[in-house]
Order: sequence, then structure tokens, then C-alpha cells
Amino acid sequence: VSAVSLLATACGDDKETDTADGSDTTAVKSDIKVGLAYDIGGRGDKSFNDSAALGLDAAKKELGATAKELSPSKDEDREANLKLLAEGGFNPIIGVGFAYGDGIKLVAEATPDVTFATIDTVVDLPNVRNNVFAEQEGSFLVGAAAGLKTKSNKVAFIGGVETELIKKFEAGFA
Repeated sequence: VSAVSLLATACGDDKETDTADGSDTTAVKSDIKVGLAYDIGGRGDKSFNDSAALGLDAAKKELGATAKELSPSKDEDREANLKLLAEGGFNPIIGVGFAYGDGIKLVAEATPDVTFATIDTVVDLPNVRNNVFAEQEGSFLVGAAAGLKTKSNKVAFIGGVETELIKKFEAGFA
């Protein structure tokens, strides 16, 4: 959520008074163009993507940012969506989820004047801002709660996929 708001804030904004009707209304005027590339499921997933959407909505409302939102229909669409946003003049561009790591690396290398942001992965380039979390800490709390609630003295963790990120969740849970 904060990634969109923080990046948009870093781009700056201007306040402009609209006095066409004689009122003293202050409106936000901005040339910020935020590109948000959701993971599969997109806006409305009631999870990770919706958290990013909340940040984008705040950037539009509070900073006057314009935005373009894209969702992949298949894994191969991620890099193409990032390229579309970069070619469309969007800056910053945020890729939601670790699956964007490789795509952001390729597109960020090709467009060094555009700022990108990752969530849950690290891309070591000067124009990429990495947003990572201590996943194991929250998972530890879930594991502790499961341990306290079990009546059989057995609990389980199912990670779904074998990635470094999921291994961190598992380690915290255990």
C-alpha cells in the first residue's frame, strides 16, 4: 500500500487555487503518472493486489496522480505490461509481487530514466526501489497461535510453491 503513496509523494505535487467561480477551493494539480502492474487476480482479489490498489487510489485522490492499471492474464504478460507502462510515460511503475522481479530487471535496465518499485523481491539497479518485508515475523505469530490452539499437538504449514519467499514464511511458522 505504502509503495504507491511513497513513490508518488517523492515525485512531488503542486497545489493550485481554483478561483474561476470566486471560491477559495484548493485543488491538487499534478503531472504524476503512476503505472501499477498487478499480479494475477488484479484489483478486486481481496488480498495483495487490493492493498496496492488502495495506495494507488490514495495517490490519485491526495496527489492528483493519473494512473494506469494492468493485470496479467498469464505469467508471460508481466514483462509486456511493464514495457507498456514505460512506453506510455508512466513513472513510477510498481510491480506487485515477487514474480515481477525478472521483468522489472529487464525493463528497468532498458529504461534507466524510469523509477520502478518491487514488492517482495529485490532488483539491484539504481532506478529500482525494493519493498521487502520481514515475512517470517508475522508467520512466527501465526505459528505460535496455531501451537496454542491445537488440541492434537500437531500443526502444519503448506506453502504452495518452493521459493525463497515462501521458505521465509515457513521458517517463521516453524
